[in-house]
Amino acid sequence: MTRSSMRARLLMVLAAALAGGAAAQAQSAKPITIKQPKAKKIEKFKGEVLAATNIQIIVRSQTDANIVKTFSYTPELRERMIKIIDEGGYQAGDKVEIHHAPNSKVAVKIKGKPSKPR
Repeated sequence: MTRSSMRARLLMVLAAALAGGAAAQAQSAKPITIKQPKAKKIEKFKGEVLAATNIQIIVRSQTDANIVKTFSYTPELRERMIKIIDEGGYQAGDKVEIHHAPNSKVAVKIKGKPSKPR
């Protein structure tokens, strides 16, 4: 017998042994269940408008004048903001409540009535 034929037979025996062992395995464990993450609560930021454009709104906190936050908009809110800005928009000093996801600078909803343009 040559070395190559011995290697071939050895590989065939080894493959047959491994294939038989793999087929004999039984699944006795239960499947792992993963809990769905909870929906994140929407946070609210109350403040007064410093500036508002169709891209972003800059708001100063009502409780602490040193806290100033800038929020961009979701696509749905951006369409609404364009309409509001066309009618005069939010002016500096308007009281608003920004709804946003935790640790996010994207506004989901803006509550507050825009004042008349000055």
